[in-house]
Amino acid sequence: MRKEHYLLKVLTPLHIGAGQGLGHVDLPIVREAHTNFPYIPGTSLKGALRNLEINQVARARGEKPSQVEERLTKNKFDQKEEDILRLAKIFGVAGEGAKEGKEVGAGKVLFSDAFIVLFPVKSAKGIFSLTTCPYVINRFFELLGIDQRVKDVPEGKVKVLSTKDHKNLINNKLLLEEFVFGAEESEELKKFVELVGVFVGEENKRRIVCVNDTDFMDFVSNYTEVQTHIKIDLDTGTVKEGALWTEEYVPAESVFAFSLVFLEELDFTPPTTFHLGGDITTGKGFVKVQRLEV
Repeated sequence: MRKEHYLLKVLTPLHIGAGQGLGHVDLPIVREAHTNFPYIPGTSLKGALRNLEINQVARARGEKPSQVEERLTKNKFDQKEEDILRLAKIFGVAGEGAKEGKEVGAGKVLFSDAFIVLFPVKSAKGIFSLTTCPYVINRFFELLGIDQRVKDVPEGKVKVLSTKDHKNLINNKLLLEEFVFGAEESEELKKFVELVGVFVGEENKRRIVCVNDTDFMDFVSNYTEVQTHIKIDLDTGTVKEGALWTEEYVPAESVFAFSLVFLEELDFTPPTTFHLGGDITTGKGFVKVQRLEV
């Protein structure tokens, strides 16, 4: 068994829906029940990557994706068809296709949920900060098997790796939305910043701040992107009656972490960029991934 860890950056606002909402947002994003943090279900990752792989095989074969999908789902392919057999091993064959005695059944690659690692919050200086918190960092270390923990952050304070060249500090103060925090240097963040800094880049590495768990929960709960949508009546050119709704998005620059577990050796690596969630025709949901080398 082999495990690979990945970081995922949201390039354009991302909507993975939780159905119809009961609050002020009609179409909210999916959130963890115990933290209220946004997350990306493993089923969404697996589905998006499966769709990409099916399309690639279909193009190479000169077939429609639906034809490859049907043969894969119903296990109607020869074991010598290596391209479809590879898909079956990675993503599995379910339903009527998963018969006893067949070489394939459940997928041999396990997709974890992706949890939030960095969340962008508007800053009075430097445009935005990439916020995180001790709970998230410790969760990240635990995922990677790193025996290190970050202590709690006092109320009204933030931790940064260095106050000298940080992009968001004004006289060692940090203004996030309408909140003011005092900044303190902390060597505890060094390992975390090193790991994610390779992915987010030198510029954004200087935007990383660690707030306390409660403040982080407040930011991810109340400072996501909410867009209002309407539908136009083609005959009148005005808004169609009842066709006004709001939709919530994870903002661009957010970073998540997830894992792939290989139950057997397979040639599979997620593409560098792909699409997740809804509203692809309006440019939403494009993400970038990179494997973490620990």
